[in-house]
Amino acid sequence: MKLTNLIPEESRKKFSRLLCVTALSTCSLFAYAQQQPVRLTGSNIPLKSVFKQIEKQTKLFIDYKSQDIDDSRVIREMPEKGTVQEVLVKLLDGTDCVATYSNGHIIIRKQVDTQSGKKSQMVKGTIVDASGEPIIGANVVVKGTANGTITDIDGNFALDVLEGAILQVSYIGYADQEVKVGKQKILSIVLREDSKALEEVVVVGYLSQKKASLTGAVASVKMDEQVKTIPTTSASNILVGKLAGVHVGTNDGIPGSNPSLSIRTGSSWNAQNVMYVIDGAIRGGGDFNNLSPNEIESVTVLKDAASAAVYGSRSAGGVVVVTTKKGDMGKPKFNYSYGYSVDTRTKNMDLTSAVQAGELYRRINGDADPAGWAWSQDEIDYFRNVNDGWGYDQLKDVWRNPTTQTHNLSVSGGSEKIKYFGAASYVKQEGFLEPLTYDKFNFRMNVTANITKDLEVFAGLALYSNQKSDVIFEGPGSLYSKLRVWQPDQPVYSDNGQYIDYGWLGNVGAWVTGAGGYQTHDYLKPQMTVKATYKLPFLKGMSASLYYAKSWAHDLRKGFYHGYDMLVMPKSGTNGRIMSTRDQDAIGIKHSTWVSKDYIEREVDWSGDQQLNFQLIYDQTFNEKHHVSGTFVTEWSESNGTGLTAGRETFPVYLTDQFWAASSARADTWGDGDTDWTEGRMSYIGQFNYSYANKYLLNFSFREDGSMKFASNQRWGFFPAGSAGWVISEENFFDKKYVQFLKLRGSAGLTGNDAVGGWQWQESYKGGSSAFFGKDPSKKVGLTYGSIVNPNLTWEKTLTYDVGVDMNFLDHWNMSFDYWYSNTYDILGNRQTTLPTTFSQSMPAENYGEIHAQGVDFQLGYRGQSKDFTWFGNLTMSYGWNEVIKKDYAENARDIDIPVGKSTSYITGYRFDRIIRTQEELDAFNREHPNYNHGGLKPELGMMVYKDLSGPDGTPDGEIDSWDKVVLFDENRPVVYGLNLGGSWKGLSLDMMFSGELGFVKSYSDLAGGVEWNRMWERWYDDSWTPENPNATLPKRVSNNSPKSYMETSDFWYVKNNYMRLKYLTLSYDLPKNQFYNKFLDNVRIFFTGTNLFVLSKFNRNYYDPEIGGGNSFPIMRSFNFGVDVKF
Repeated sequence: MKLTNLIPEESRKKFSRLLCVTALSTCSLFAYAQQQPVRLTGSNIPLKSVFKQIEKQTKLFIDYKSQDIDDSRVIREMPEKGTVQEVLVKLLDGTDCVATYSNGHIIIRKQVDTQSGKKSQMVKGTIVDASGEPIIGANVVVKGTANGTITDIDGNFALDVLEGAILQVSYIGYADQEVKVGKQKILSIVLREDSKALEEVVVVGYLSQKKASLTGAVASVKMDEQVKTIPTTSASNILVGKLAGVHVGTNDGIPGSNPSLSIRTGSSWNAQNVMYVIDGAIRGGGDFNNLSPNEIESVTVLKDAASAAVYGSRSAGGVVVVTTKKGDMGKPKFNYSYGYSVDTRTKNMDLTSAVQAGELYRRINGDADPAGWAWSQDEIDYFRNVNDGWGYDQLKDVWRNPTTQTHNLSVSGGSEKIKYFGAASYVKQEGFLEPLTYDKFNFRMNVTANITKDLEVFAGLALYSNQKSDVIFEGPGSLYSKLRVWQPDQPVYSDNGQYIDYGWLGNVGAWVTGAGGYQTHDYLKPQMTVKATYKLPFLKGMSASLYYAKSWAHDLRKGFYHGYDMLVMPKSGTNGRIMSTRDQDAIGIKHSTWVSKDYIEREVDWSGDQQLNFQLIYDQTFNEKHHVSGTFVTEWSESNGTGLTAGRETFPVYLTDQFWAASSARADTWGDGDTDWTEGRMSYIGQFNYSYANKYLLNFSFREDGSMKFASNQRWGFFPAGSAGWVISEENFFDKKYVQFLKLRGSAGLTGNDAVGGWQWQESYKGGSSAFFGKDPSKKVGLTYGSIVNPNLTWEKTLTYDVGVDMNFLDHWNMSFDYWYSNTYDILGNRQTTLPTTFSQSMPAENYGEIHAQGVDFQLGYRGQSKDFTWFGNLTMSYGWNEVIKKDYAENARDIDIPVGKSTSYITGYRFDRIIRTQEELDAFNREHPNYNHGGLKPELGMMVYKDLSGPDGTPDGEIDSWDKVVLFDENRPVVYGLNLGGSWKGLSLDMMFSGELGFVKSYSDLAGGVEWNRMWERWYDDSWTPENPNATLPKRVSNNSPKSYMETSDFWYVKNNYMRLKYLTLSYDLPKNQFYNKFLDNVRIFFTGTNLFVLSKFNRNYYDPEIGGGNSFPIMRSFNFGVDVKF
């Protein structure tokens, strides 16, 4: 029986009507649910947050399973408004999910591919580079869909895909990769660096270029995690050994000191300073070294004129271009690191002990006592029991191991509209002496805002604050040398720590501990940059930008100097060499005389600079082959400054470091001030690039500079440059099986140098002789003409040519080679030597000189990887030499004094003949050279004698004088190299940098100096000529007060100075993931960094560290640094 038969007809009609109404109502509700309007806000927020906005506005509930859809996926293009149905279609595009509506719920489920029967699955993975480092922000997209995501801070991603789907993985600077998804759910993907896209985009002048398109000699380095951990207060140290042609010296351990930095071999006898550009603003070397590695994104070095000429008048020494970090899109990411390092000394010359010093003094002077510092045997025997014969060590008594603490904090984040990066760092150094401290504070905030789709504004603010405390006497370097060699019979302190008077103007230990006052140096420099870039809507590829940068510098030096009391102690021993240190033995108190009056002094300098640029930029590609870019810039810059000095002496009532406490009498007060100065430039710049099919490359640039340093008719200089490149590997005939990338390039360009001392063209007056006029008895101040001027003073100019090759081969190797040649002319120099001696005036400098220089740069790199292990190596080498073409010399100059045709590094001196060791040798030498005379010295046993090579008439005359000097070395320039090695394995990473020099000769003649009443080089005690040791290496040592022959410059003292230094070694470990600390921290890395750990050098083994100036100079410090780096 049918159900309808059980229902009466009337009831059946009513029921049918009810079903229709219900169905219509359901359909209406379903339609209403889909058509409800929604308005979504925000950008770059997760899908889960978007769903909550829809629920709140529609009162509908959204149901889904986490395995069907990733609700943490960031929605970058938010559908701002529309119906629920329209919005959900856009949100779910590419996810293979569909939305259905039921009873107030929106149900989202994965759609089954009914044709293939394939089902979706959640795939997770990690994307890393060849060194195993995670790649943050890599794009992962299902091919042919909009379904995609990006990797997080650890390189991880998760995505719903169908079986058999193909993932497309891409990231700038790396080759795109496609990965087919099978049944695996966890993927590990390694992206390789792409030689076509070429690792990175570098800033060259006023444009950015892909590395593949570069036609000039450009080298760059990016800041990685390992470099950031090097304990340094100077940004120059992070470039050591990394870039061919860039030579960074090793600075000493004095807090706040900076190393030297030069690019290629110089071609002028005037300074060719490196130019620094930071975020588009032209800055000084101090600004660069003040940067923290924490705030640097990349450093690019422009070595040839084609790259550097766009900076014109100040670029002859090369250009360092720095790009600071910018914000990344996404939620805020914080990074904090802390490091603590302890320093120890590297090698100085070995010194004599107290016993050796006493015995050497007696050997040198015998019974005589020319220095008034005689030692008796009883005194020598006494000091055998003081520190095991070493005696008192003034340096050891005041020494403390230097330490460095480093704090770095940064944050980065933003949205499509605005991105930000902020960084702060604090470095605290404590030197080897108590007063030596250096506190460095850095702050930076960079913000990039997309005001509209066509207008972008960048604003950067940086603040550097350095606070330095110094020693009050001579300086730390000189004081260190004094403390090392100080008389070993003189103690610094009494047993209770009181200063002892040892007969001098003061006590060195008192200066070290601050008893005599202090010196401080406070430096503050805020900087700001603002840049607005507008894409012109009426011409595709064209944009205009306005750039303004300004900085202010405040430099304050404070000094407070006063005397102090010292204990006068009794002395014993035959010559009074034994001094008591017992406080109860004191026989009096003496006030130091190192300052005649106590005084206080302040010195302050103010300076500032500003730069304004207007720039038009065009960048466009036609027919996918012709790429054209160019820019035209007008640039105005100005600098100014002034300074004041004031002081007071004598404190009538109370001694304190305040001006109110010092005497206000006019005679006790002084002041002075600097001349207010202003200088400026106006420049017009053009830069143009063209490439065809990424294989034929052309570049041209020019800069016209006007400088206030020159007269109006010499004020403007024009500096053009051009370069070309051919990417042979892009040709159809080229087989990339063994060589994946090959580029030939060449360039030529003109750069300038206006750092030659300004205003020499301007006539002036100066004070003359005073005179009496009329009956007035007072003198009248006279006025006379100033120096002779040169109205034609102008730029030094350097014309440079460069040819090079870049190559990637055998999948893992890369190589770069450059040969360069430069001609510097119009070098500014004084021509006084060519004038007759009867000419009484001093002539101004003239542009007349010329020097040619040339050299080679070479770089070879390798990267390899196995399953869990990655490794790399990079070798850089450079060598350059030069020749003087035109430089004045005296009319009667000898050949060795004529610079023309010689290198600027040539060395002259005497030819060493022998050390006369026996009486037989002495007799034979006198028979051979009966007239031998060296500054009044006749040959004697133990004496160093030289070859008599010439005389005034061109023949040997027996006199050892300047006529016997010869060129010892035609050229003395080293091959500079760096070797960077490292690798990683399962979170453990190693990075080592070796640097060194080859082929350089160095003199150790400074070890012939010193005085016998101080400590001396130890080998004068055990390896200098005596009757008992006639075959010693060194000649007989004579008194400092007596004439001597061994102090002359000769080839006896020169030796090879080849060395290799382990510049730094960093060992780090990333702690395992998915641990308790990952609830708060994304990544934890602990590290150890050692700097200057050892040096392989024969010079170091025999004498002292090969990179310090002398055997007793302030040493290079060896650092041991431990720290932690966290991301959260």
